[in-house]
Formats: sequence, C-alpha cells, structure tokens
Amino acid sequence: MTRTAFIPALALVAAMFAAGCSSLPSAGSEPAQVASIDPKVKFKDGDRYLGDLARALNMPRETVCKELGRYDCFSDAFRIVLGGVEAPNLTVHTPLEEAALTAPIALDRAALHVCTSRVRMDREDPANAVLYRASASGRPDKAWMETTSNELYGVLLNRDPTKAERARLVGFYKDVATEQGKPNPDAASDWVTLSCFALASSLESIFY
Repeated sequence: MTRTAFIPALALVAAMFAAGCSSLPSAGSEPAQVASIDPKVKFKDGDRYLGDLARALNMPRETVCKELGRYDCFSDAFRIVLGGVEAPNLTVHTPLEEAALTAPIALDRAALHVCTSRVRMDREDPANAVLYRASASGRPDKAWMETTSNELYGVLLNRDPTKAERARLVGFYKDVATEQGKPNPDAASDWVTLSCFALASSLESIFY
C-alpha cells in the first residue's frame, strides 16, 4: 500500500475502533463482563508501553521502534510527552502532571512503527512469524481472517476477542482490499498491520 493510501486507511481504522461496533449485530448473547473491584486505570509511560509490545511481539526492545531509523521512540524521541523525565540535559525531573497534547500522536507513531516492523519481519521469516501468516489456501478467506483476528487479540491484548470485535476486524478487510480502485496486492499484510495498529493503540493497550 502506498503512503498516500496508507494515511487514509489509518484514519479509517482509528475512527472505526473509536466508534465501537454500533454497525454490527448485537453481541447480547455474550456474558456481561464482571466489573473490576478496583476500577482505576493508569497510563503506561512510554518505556513500559514499548516494553510490553516488545515482549508480546517477540522483538528486541532496543530495535522495536526507531524514529528516522536511528532514534529510539521513547528514550530519544518521545520521552517527555510519554511520561518520562530527562534531568541531565532538559532538567525535567518529574513526569508531566497532565498528558501532553502530542502524546496521542506519539503513541500512534510508536504503535505503527512496531506493527509495521513485526509484519515485515513475519514476511521475511515466515517460519518465525508472530502476527502475519499467509493463508494456507493462498488467499485471505474468512476462516483465515477470523483465525488471524483471534491471534492478534491474544498476542496484543492477551485475551480472546468478542464476536463483535472479531467481526469488526474481519469486516475491515474490505477497506484495504483495494487501492485507488484496483486490487491491493498487499491487502493481507496491510490488513494485519493496520489491525495490529488498532489494537496496539487502543485504550486497553495504553492503560493498565
């Protein structure tokens, strides 16, 4: 997928997951989730966030996210906006009391870096793939998409998806299947990359 087509796709997947599954059939048959006895959630700082993604995706922490191919996303690029401190050079001794306006952008960039890198590694070394495994039938059919959706949720959020969540990911495939009105030859890997991005940048992944 080209860069010009990839950006609208990112906007689409973000809007789709933010809106929830209102356009999908009701999942009323699924059991209600049990309320937490301690409903407080905390924002992961950038180091914890990238560390969690590195472990989940079986990637070395020092290579998981590089800005411009050189600068670590947390220690070099987004340390302050993602809740870190930098006393020696910037004299920032305590984390920001409130999240910076640029924090969501930094998190999205980090998530996209990680997912793009993992899928590229999977394509280059299928025997050790974590997220992207080519369909046995040679084409991304519904069974492959459902299996891949289950694996994405298991790897990134450590749980199974609900029926509605799985249906939403499967339904998203049609939005990347074509590019500028023509079949997208990389639709399967683009779909896995963008689905990974949606889960890795979700509230469930960012907070704990």
